[in-house]
Amino acid sequence: MKYFNPVIIILTVYFAVSAEESAVNPYRRNVELLLLEPSSGSYTKNDAASVQELWITQRLDHFDKLNNKTWQMRYLQNAKYHKPQGPIYIFVGGEWTITPGLLSTGLTHDMALINGGMLFYTEHRYYGQSWPHENNSLSVDELTYLSLEQALADLAHFIREQKSQNSSLTHSKVLLIGGSYSGSMVAWMTQLYRELFSASWASSAPLLAKSDFYEYMQLVKNSIQLSYGLNCTQRLEKGLNHLVKLFNLNETTELLKKLNVCENFNANDELDRISFFNGIGNYFALIVQSYSAYIPSLCHKLMTMQSTEAEALQRFLEQLYADDSHCQDFSYQSMLQLFSEHTDQTRAWFYQTCHQFGWYTTTISASNSSSFGGQVPLWYFQRLCGDAFGPGQKPSQLEAGIVRLNEQFGGVGFNQSERYRQVIFTHGQLDPWRAMGQQVGNQAIVLPGYSHCEDLASIVVRDTVPMNLAKLRVMSFLQRHMAAI
Repeated sequence: MKYFNPVIIILTVYFAVSAEESAVNPYRRNVELLLLEPSSGSYTKNDAASVQELWITQRLDHFDKLNNKTWQMRYLQNAKYHKPQGPIYIFVGGEWTITPGLLSTGLTHDMALINGGMLFYTEHRYYGQSWPHENNSLSVDELTYLSLEQALADLAHFIREQKSQNSSLTHSKVLLIGGSYSGSMVAWMTQLYRELFSASWASSAPLLAKSDFYEYMQLVKNSIQLSYGLNCTQRLEKGLNHLVKLFNLNETTELLKKLNVCENFNANDELDRISFFNGIGNYFALIVQSYSAYIPSLCHKLMTMQSTEAEALQRFLEQLYADDSHCQDFSYQSMLQLFSEHTDQTRAWFYQTCHQFGWYTTTISASNSSSFGGQVPLWYFQRLCGDAFGPGQKPSQLEAGIVRLNEQFGGVGFNQSERYRQVIFTHGQLDPWRAMGQQVGNQAIVLPGYSHCEDLASIVVRDTVPMNLAKLRVMSFLQRHMAAI
């Protein structure tokens, strides 16, 4: 069997689109892949033939009656299995461009097939093709209407409009499904618009807003250890400590040369240094979060490097980033560029984190917790927010927003007999995001050996017994709530 190396795959894709540039942004691909649409499995053109692209008019501001501006929100529909007054399954879009896959295959699709349901997939404002402003710009002024509250109001209006405009849906029960941030949305909908739907399934949903999300990288390390063993994480930590030592001793000349780092990188500049270590962390986070099946391959590669324990990671990175024709721009400005381009939805998601959620993957925190070399503090992300969105973006504003959000929605650790009774939560054991989610109680399932949103596919023999039992529990939960009067 040919050895699959996700390292090579990721870089090959990136270089293919950057061949005309003299420098490569090594951060871009990892960040973009971390924000990809969840997958429910492979599908064919024929599978997607019944999926229609449609549009609905939304208010720009649902909470200002004097603002009459509107915009067009994109959504997808699959009516192939629909029977009059059959259930409505809505997969809610998050920080990505929606595609037909989630309405063409997977567990949500299968439930609609079994129950004669209508399938919808909504696109979140400011993502994909659902731009509230004609110029498709993400300037600070035009991002004013990007908020969780506006997005939830969009979804509420969508449900009301579908039921009022289509007589075959008037009495249909509504079921919401979401993954990652959109999983958070379908849970939070129960606290604001409970009357509009029967139940929801939140896959890999973070519920606790928090700026200093140091637990994320700690769980990345733990997941690598669970998937391969302590020897891999020990070698990784030794390698990171070796790199930190090189920076501390100002002995990075040979390292930067072998990584083909661009001349604008300043190893003595604190922001450049932190960006470098944050970028390395993002690579391992990507593998754990989105490609967890390849953790053993990654560790095998790291463990078999012909070098000392301390230098193995450096040799690994040399293979990862070495390219004869393009230097690697590891500077802070290269990281900032990802969040400064006014037509890139990566900027839209960063805006949301800077205003309401935080979720910054630090490796050293105020609680003295450290991981992955301990080089990435909270103030680094606060600086990125300020530089990306201007001096008006202050850390105190984010902290106030986080307090409001957690007070309104309850964070985690709540009693589901009193709150979120309509929601079933699922998390992958390897998923770093589960630290911010609901993991205990009869309506929460943690899946051993799986990571982020890996439970959206159909029930298949190759999955583990616990995974397939979890999917049956999800189906039973939604069916039970749908049948309730």
